Amino acid sequence: MKIGIVGLGLIGGSLGLKLQSLNHTIYGIANNEINKKKAKEKKLANFISCDLNLLKECELIILALPIKDLINPSERLVASIPQESFLTDVGSVKEQIVDKWEKLHPKFIGSHPMAGTEKRGVDSGFEGLFKNAMWVITPTENSDLNAIKTISELIKSMDCAICQATPKEHDKAVSLISHLPIFLASALIEAAHTKNNQSVADLAQKLASTGFSDTSRVGGGNEQLGLELAMNNQMNILNAINIFKNKLNLLESLIKEKNWELLAKKLTEAKEIRKIFIN
Repeated sequence: MKIGIVGLGLIGGSLGLKLQSLNHTIYGIANNEINKKKAKEKKLANFISCDLNLLKECELIILALPIKDLINPSERLVASIPQESFLTDVGSVKEQIVDKWEKLHPKFIGSHPMAGTEKRGVDSGFEGLFKNAMWVITPTENSDLNAIKTISELIKSMDCAICQATPKEHDKAVSLISHLPIFLASALIEAAHTKNNQSVADLAQKLASTGFSDTSRVGGGNEQLGLELAMNNQMNILNAINIFKNKLNLLESLIKEKNWELLAKKLTEAKEIRKIFIN
């Protein structure tokens, strides 16, 4: 297929590399001349331009843009997308994006690959990002059936498992397992960076190893993404934070009360529950 990708950062660039390996012809849109040059050097697409008219060639288009640009797209972007093309996005929230684009394009299907790293920008993409990843699609009762079929088949061809949910269900679920961890990791990093005792702080930095690295990774990533998630999935994230605080308060009370038996039980329960999430 002739596939357009608008935005060649981590997700868009990785898509460009993967889809080229599957013999699709990729038309990539960069946001400026510097990134266009970098994208060409990395061969993120077969054709790369800052000119949105490049999309006129495409049968399917993927919007790999920041959330704010998906919710409030430019008139130039909207006008450049052929009405007959299949269209999807890869945004981390879905309700507002789907609501906007369903009104703008008859063959739009919201989607979100559950894949990423702490890196961003044109230099961050790599072909294997989506291998064995879960990819959510969020069609509605208004969705074009051929669009659902075509986009689903493309996702599966990239070695991804596919999951279908409503936009509302998606945003509630990812607030718990994707968005909440960003803010927990940020708080953990701040807590570890204690200023009460400089020698302890210095030692903590020296001792930080894989456990701290794994737990804090998402807090050391794209701060702009974290901000946009908070702004556009606010109520779900606040609810997730409240649930977490209640769970943490319980653990705190068990430690204060030296209730080691119940604390051990809670830790064991968490260990077993984790297996449901992480196979």
